[in-house]
Amino acid sequence: RIVGGRPTEAYDYPWMAGLLYKGALYCGATLINDRYVVTAAHCVDGLDMESIHVLLGGHDLENVKEEELELRAVVRMVKHPKFEPKTFNNDIAILQFDEPIPFSRLIGPVCLPQSDIDYAGKVAVVTGWGRVNETGNISPILAQVEVPIYTNEACQKTKYGKQAITENMMCAGYDHGELDACQGDSGGPLHLEGKDRKIDLIGVVSWGQGCGREGYPGVYTRMGRYLKWIAENTPDACYCGRRQGRTGD
Repeated sequence: RIVGGRPTEAYDYPWMAGLLYKGALYCGATLINDRYVVTAAHCVDGLDMESIHVLLGGHDLENVKEEELELRAVVRMVKHPKFEPKTFNNDIAILQFDEPIPFSRLIGPVCLPQSDIDYAGKVAVVTGWGRVNETGNISPILAQVEVPIYTNEACQKTKYGKQAITENMMCAGYDHGELDACQGDSGGPLHLEGKDRKIDLIGVVSWGQGCGREGYPGVYTRMGRYLKWIAENTPDACYCGRRQGRTGD
């Protein structure tokens, strides 16, 4: 789960997906159209594609309604060709389902940003089922937390240092820590409401030093840098209808 966050309401985030490896939830992902989710490359790097499944329609994983869930096998896995495991640069991957997902009030795609916008100073929302703290258990209920976005220059002045934060990354969080994503949230969405009240996927949970530590904000893959790459690798999909809604409530 998210560190310092609060539970979401059911159906708030119909694009939220979980990745299962041999049946166990281990990373997040985001539904971007009827055939694909986007996640972090480090979530699938070195793993056997046949052992990964995508869970959609989930909220409270301890009180699951089977008829609400969709579980999909993965038939194609595309990591960014320039992903660097040591630095987490270009930490993004696309997974294709074995068959399209039917949309409903429970399951539907997030929108993608229309360009690589500077979001510094805005407050975004990150969601996930990851740990509630560095040594804690995962949260059975999908959690959310609001985190302000840093300029990259400001993030390079944190304890990470200038070399660690590239132009393909985005930092969000608080100087004092306490509110953050954590293990198990990797690959999940960082969202922001756009000018027309649509919800955009602006970042993918990537890495950080611990969870909620002072001087170490969360680091996200900057989605706006990969719009062309995503379009080229998902030519057969049906994208969002500019879904209405809010992220902050």
